[in-house]
Amino acid sequence: MRVEITGTFKKIVKMRFENGILKVVANRFLSDKKIKEIIEENIDWINAHKTSVKEEPKPQIEKAKNDDKERCCPQSKDSQGQLVQDMFAARQTLILGDPVNIASCSSGCSYLDGKTLYISEKFYANRDSRLKAVKSFLKKLAASGVADEVADFGSKTAMCPVKIEFRENNGSWVKCSLANQRILCFDFRIVQLPQQLRKYVIVHAFAHFSHPLHDCGFWKFVSEFLPDYRILASELDEYKILKDI
Repeated sequence: MRVEITGTFKKIVKMRFENGILKVVANRFLSDKKIKEIIEENIDWINAHKTSVKEEPKPQIEKAKNDDKERCCPQSKDSQGQLVQDMFAARQTLILGDPVNIASCSSGCSYLDGKTLYISEKFYANRDSRLKAVKSFLKKLAASGVADEVADFGSKTAMCPVKIEFRENNGSWVKCSLANQRILCFDFRIVQLPQQLRKYVIVHAFAHFSHPLHDCGFWKFVSEFLPDYRILASELDEYKILKDI
């Protein structure tokens, strides 16, 4: 059975068949694993509604587009340089690793529609006001979507934080100085990172609940959830530029 997934920022999961393909619209903060679980939970409905076409031998989740790394890294240095310039000019931004255009609208509040972030025309006139509006939107998005990701990971580890904050941190993606109290303070720009890098930051934060220092026990905890954490740590360094915008 062929499956195509389309991401949305609405907290929904919808499924329908079209030309023998199961098309899923799901919240973009849901992992492929979670979406697959939801599909398996609804397999009876799926079997009852699918059309009589030749099926593949095994269910397979296919992303509608490229993977995180391909989506967030332009193919050429020229396009990458242009993206950075546009982000500094507040003409584009990154959301979940995807480049998003910034445009004006008559609405009094910011909203995301497809690949465009619309901000009120009263804030669109100059770079500083555009950037302020974009940051405000990112903070709200982080406080909803990323907070859910943190809570979901906490439920799996039975180590739920008592408080989650999203603010502008200097030099770190998450402050763990109050980790022994299970209070986490993420940089709101975590919402701009691809899924696996967001997960790396979250796992890193939870590891500090029981390991204040980056000792062997700390990295053992991280490796249990992310065996390729060294690669992810290296990739995360490439997004430091987001802190300068």
